[in-house]
Amino acid sequence: MGASVQSNAVRLFTPREANAMLPALQPLLIELADRHAEREQLEELLIEVEQDTKSRESMRDRIELEVRLDENLAELKQLFEALARHGVEVKDPAIGLIDFHAQRGAELVYLCYKLGEPEVTHWHPLDDGYRGRKPLESEPEMLKI
Repeated sequence: MGASVQSNAVRLFTPREANAMLPALQPLLIELADRHAEREQLEELLIEVEQDTKSRESMRDRIELEVRLDENLAELKQLFEALARHGVEVKDPAIGLIDFHAQRGAELVYLCYKLGEPEVTHWHPLDDGYRGRKPLESEPEMLKI
């Protein structure tokens, strides 16, 4: 059995375990970022089409965009659910920012990963965000596990 711990149905990761998950998570994060960007484009197009409500063509365009937006939202939901099943929290889908629950002594914290980084190298308290990230090397006890 690994060093993972279950606590109130929240999986706790060590830095090593979080890094081992990255090959499975990275394709999901890339797809999530792509679908998120697509959603933003579809929403912008829908706003443009809604401003032109006079022609039948614009009505067809609007319906087509709404269908595409619904499909996109369903895909996003599936990606969020897949990532949640892996035990991570998505913090910013546009940049592939996720957090892994971890433990620092008696304190619950997040291990923080952003798509494109080679591995998990930062952590932050639960009530802090990306800007509050601290290097894992500043917490040698977390790295020993």
